[in-house]
This record gives sequence, C-alpha cells and structure tokens, in this order.
Amino acid sequence: MGKYNMTIGQVLGETARRFPGRPALIGEGFRCSYRELDEYSECAADRLWAQGVGRGAHVGVWANDQPAAFLCFCAVWKLGAVLLPLCTGYTKEEMLHCVQAADIVVIVADGEYLETLRRFELPVKILPLRTLTENLSPPTEKVERSEARCEDMDTILFTSGSTGKAKPVCTNHLARVNTMFAQAAALDADETDIFCMALPMYHCFSLTAVAVGACLCFPPDRKGRTILRTIEKERCTVLTAVPTLFSVLLKRYREEPCDLSSLQTGMIGGSTYSPQLYQEICRTFDFTLLPSLGQTEASAGITSCAIDDPPELRLTTVGRFFQTVEGCIRSVRTGEILPPGEEGEICVRGVSVMLGYYHMPEATKEAIDGDGWLHTGDLGKLDARGYLTYTGRKKELIIRGGENIAPGEIENILCEDPRVDVVKVIGVPDRHYTEEVCACVVKREDMTEDEVRELVRCRAAAFKIPRYVLFMDSFPLLPNGKIDRKTLQKTAIERLSIH
Repeated sequence: MGKYNMTIGQVLGETARRFPGRPALIGEGFRCSYRELDEYSECAADRLWAQGVGRGAHVGVWANDQPAAFLCFCAVWKLGAVLLPLCTGYTKEEMLHCVQAADIVVIVADGEYLETLRRFELPVKILPLRTLTENLSPPTEKVERSEARCEDMDTILFTSGSTGKAKPVCTNHLARVNTMFAQAAALDADETDIFCMALPMYHCFSLTAVAVGACLCFPPDRKGRTILRTIEKERCTVLTAVPTLFSVLLKRYREEPCDLSSLQTGMIGGSTYSPQLYQEICRTFDFTLLPSLGQTEASAGITSCAIDDPPELRLTTVGRFFQTVEGCIRSVRTGEILPPGEEGEICVRGVSVMLGYYHMPEATKEAIDGDGWLHTGDLGKLDARGYLTYTGRKKELIIRGGENIAPGEIENILCEDPRVDVVKVIGVPDRHYTEEVCACVVKREDMTEDEVRELVRCRAAAFKIPRYVLFMDSFPLLPNGKIDRKTLQKTAIERLSIH
C-alpha cells in the first residue's frame, strides 16, 4: 500500500465517481448515495462559506450521531476548515475549555444541544445544523472559495481527559486519509459492506467506509438493544466497538437474541480486555473480530490484526503496525530500542502521527521526540514476526515497594474465571509500599475476596496479589466508553477510607 496524497474531500469525490449509486449514509428516515453525499456536502460547504467560515477556521460540531452531522463534517473538510467534533456530554465548563484551548470560532449544533449552547453564552458564533443540511441540492455553479490541501490540518480531537483537562490533538488530511485506507485494508472492506456506527462520532468517524465506498449506518441511539436491532434490520456487516460496549451488547443479546448473521468483521480496541471476553464475542456473534491498537495522537491507527491472521494470533496480539507508521519498543528506563520479546513503551512515527497539541509546544515536545517518535505511553512487546502484544499503560503501572506491577497481567488472570464479568486493577496509596494493588471486580456469580486473591496467588508472584478487593455493580465510564480510571480510583480510595 502506497502513500495517499489526498484530502478527505478528494477521497469522497473519487468514491462518488467510482460508486455514485451506492448507499453512503443510512439513518432514521434518511438515506443518500455517494453521489448525493458528495454533492450535498459541496452545497453545505458553500453555505458555511457564505456564513464567513473560510479555510483554516476552527469549526465545532455539537450534535447527536446522525447522517446530517456526518454530512456537516464532510462540508467542513471540503472547505479547508478544521473540524472539532465535541463530546455530547460536555458541561459548560468543558465546552468553554474547548473553545478557548482550540480557538473555536463557530459551533454547529442541533436539537437539544443548540438550545443548551445558547444558554451557555460562549464567545462563539452559533449555527443550527439544519441551516447547513436541510433542503440541499447539487450546486448549480462553482462557488469561488478556498480548497483544502492534504498537508492542511483536518481535525482537532480532544483526548479523553481522564487524567486532567482534555488536550487538543491536531492531525492533517494526510494522516486521516492514510489511516482510513490502512484500516480498510485490514478489514478487507469493500463497497458491499455496511458499517454500524456504534461508537460516538466525536471519537471515531468510520471514514474507513468512505475509502472503499461502503455504507455508514447510524442507529437511532447507542443503547445496546437499538444497536443490535439496527444490525439486524439493515444487515450490517462491520461492527467496531470498545470492550465495554461489546460487553453491553453481549448482555443484551442474551436477554433478547436477534439475527446478526450479516456480521462479518470489525475491530476491538480502546482498552484492555480478557481473552475470554474476546472469545465470547466471536463465538456469540459468529464473526471475525480484529484486535487493534489506536491512539488519538496517531490518528486512531497504530496496529491491527488482519482478516487472514490465525485465531491464536487474534487471541493473543493486537496485530502488526500499519504501513502508515514505523513502530518500535523502547526501554522505559533508558529509551533504547528493545529486541523482540522484551517489554517496553510502544513508540511510532510516520504519516499518521499528530502534528502536535494545539498551542501546547511543551506537551508536544514531551510526546514527540526530536527524531519524530511519538511516545504513546502504552506498554507492549513484539515477537519476531512483528506482532505486538499490548500489556497496559505506562501511567497505570503500579509500583509497590520498588516492584513494577502491570495491572493487565492480573486482570487477565482474574477474567479467566467464569464468575468474573469485568475487572480493573488499580494502584491505591499505601504508607509502607507507596502503592498497593486493588482489584475492582464486577462479578457474574458469587465469589469472595479471598477467592479473588487465590486466583492470583496460583499464577503470579506474591507481591502481585491484590491487598484490596472491591466488588462493584458497574464501573464509571468516560463518554467514549472507556473505563474512567481516575474516578474509579477516587471511589476505591473513598470506600477503603485511605488517607
């Protein structure tokens, strides 16, 4: 696969030329072809231009996941403006932070978000989504306006902010386009596929579908039952989700089975999960699920397994580095590149790596070194064939009395027990050891704290045995579906009365 020197708008135009009549977007009461998506997004771009939004302007979009919002995304990209998809769960304080941190000049909003935004009284221009996307028609004449270039910034995405204020991550069209083609190749996707938009658009665009002329299908909401019924009704073939969402879908499917025989493949990533959960997803939904590793700072594309990888590799690794990046494992202590089999920090460089954090030069320098390597903060090890095993986050390492403990190792041990549904292992303060191991467990069947400890005692060194075991009904989640580790840790400390 070569390098694609194209903008997102150019990819859409080429796809519309190749597959003009293929369905592009499906939503509640809405369908459009690729020809219509291409033409309508041109019209919406002209309307933005008429509102004074030009190339390089920072445009926020605050709306529910729907075809009209995706059409607006395409209009922003075609205009050469910079898209900022905003989390639908943001408070006024969080929205103000985004506006100020990323110099947002206009926010396009819809429905309840439009009214809420007006109440917030932020220092930005507000445009109703319907003003840009209703009563669209193919442009009758070419509007003289600026156009995007592949090296231009396409998007600013905010990190999840679980360890502090969300940072604005800048990417360009080149990064986004090359990542979408790489993911399409891994999925072996083509124009006959239908992607279920199960993840929020402010986190994942599913532009992979646009690269190959596949259809994007939008469920009316992201409830488990709704997603499953949408897959059944529209015969979706691709389902990508984070582990927590897959757990929800499994639970809902057990309660209300439906016909998911159309599913063929998808990706799982975003956080750690057990081999047992992976096997249960594949067995229940009967499709080929590809483990992957992504990060906002690398355009959400670092590694993936491939369709033809054997089951044992899909069970134990997150695949190989995409051709859009060069990857290596570096020592956490010395920074030197490590040989296969040794654990260290996953580092990548190449076309998919971010431009940097917007107006945050020191944070950018900390993340990307002088040779262009992005230090992901993720830990892993490579085998001799280049397959990557993910072992956790560097910041999540528990240092107990000088011993480094990877939470993922303990989580995998506990998740093998059928009584355990979900587990998250965290470090909590300790006066003697500095940190102690705490296992937070959502269980399927009754089990005791000592039984949890015994599972670890049989498989790991004594210092890795959780001193604390907390049983919970559920875990706090970030808007993107990942476990909110910061809130979980705070809750654990409160329950344990640690001061």
